[in-house]
Amino acid sequence: MRSGEAASSAADDIALLQRIVAAQSEIAAAGPEPQEVVDAITHRAQELTRSAGAVLEIRDGDVMRYWSASGIAQGQVGFSLPVSGSLSGRCIEEQQVLRCDDSEVDPRVNRDACRSVGLRSMLVAPLSFRGQVVGVLKVLATTPAAYADTDCRTLEHLSTLVAASMYKAIEHAQMRAALDARMGQGERERRHAQDARERLLQVLEGAQLTAALQPIVRLADGVVVGYEALARFPLEYDLSTGRWFEDAASSGLSVELELAAAAVALARLPSLPDDAFLAVNVSPETACNARLHDLLAGHAPQRLVLEITEHTAVEDYARLGQCLSALQQAGVRIAVDDTGAGFASLRHVLRLAPDIIKLDITLVREIDQRPRVQSLVAALLTFAQGTQAELIAEGVENERQLQTLKELGVPFAQGFHLGYPQVP
Repeated sequence: MRSGEAASSAADDIALLQRIVAAQSEIAAAGPEPQEVVDAITHRAQELTRSAGAVLEIRDGDVMRYWSASGIAQGQVGFSLPVSGSLSGRCIEEQQVLRCDDSEVDPRVNRDACRSVGLRSMLVAPLSFRGQVVGVLKVLATTPAAYADTDCRTLEHLSTLVAASMYKAIEHAQMRAALDARMGQGERERRHAQDARERLLQVLEGAQLTAALQPIVRLADGVVVGYEALARFPLEYDLSTGRWFEDAASSGLSVELELAAAAVALARLPSLPDDAFLAVNVSPETACNARLHDLLAGHAPQRLVLEITEHTAVEDYARLGQCLSALQQAGVRIAVDDTGAGFASLRHVLRLAPDIIKLDITLVREIDQRPRVQSLVAALLTFAQGTQAELIAEGVENERQLQTLKELGVPFAQGFHLGYPQVP
């Protein structure tokens, strides 16, 4: 290796180690709660390896059990698979990082388990502390051969640094389990709800919210036409954005949190190019709140997009339609988010007459692999054109997805492949 190349490689290794140490520091600051510690580990592993998901597994007798999961595996907490015949079990036996480039052909993996999560390639690293393997850390990708040697080193370094945190979390969990056995379920839920509410109020009262802006690109020429504002919370809590909004819903603070996030996002608008729009996410309830309309009134309406994000049924479409129609008449554009997932589907699109339809990431993730998904997107594109709406694809993560979207004629897109969310 030439000296210049060696210097560059050394610099890359130093930068990598700095990122891993920073992640470990955040994990150490997660607090005494074992669930928060392990959730911090999985989220940071996913981010550092640019993965679609991550899982932290512990051995429970003859099975490996998911203790924490993020990304595509988020709904799999509690899932178990036999130690024998799984890559996680082999990782514990060999005590080294193992890589699977294609779960469909790798004989070491549990293929059914891989399919249930939606992964095609993965890395698994042992979590060893004081000579004891306390679990494994696994990162997942939806495409084959997604990981390089650098990713192996990243996960190996991270697993080495966080093993102690994991071990302490297990000890704490064992003590907490003994305590919880003496407490009623109602008391635990009451305490968790109280903690969540207090945490939210601290963030709101301390104006600790920030907004990350993710570019939205016109695929015909690669020009950035707008930005979606994404709420960001203090790192020391190490909770996912979704968790914050779930806690707000259960605490009766959804509108307050969404209004605070909207205000922070709108404050970024003057710093954007004059021809770029800003998209802000709100629920139907907040969309009809007079305080939101007051916030929007202070900005050029033609530069604003209101994304209606909804994961439960809309009870009063007539009222919501009136609220959104008034905003549209003022010049604000309306977008339906997550089209193709849950309740935010064609029903929303048909009832709300949006200016923008946003394809859910679950459709985009498989668009280069499944002809049926391509047919659905083509149909949505035809519908959008017929109703004079624009179509934006969310979650573009690789070149294959991007090229498929271009071939289908989708005009706009966003995702890590096109630009990461940026925080000032």
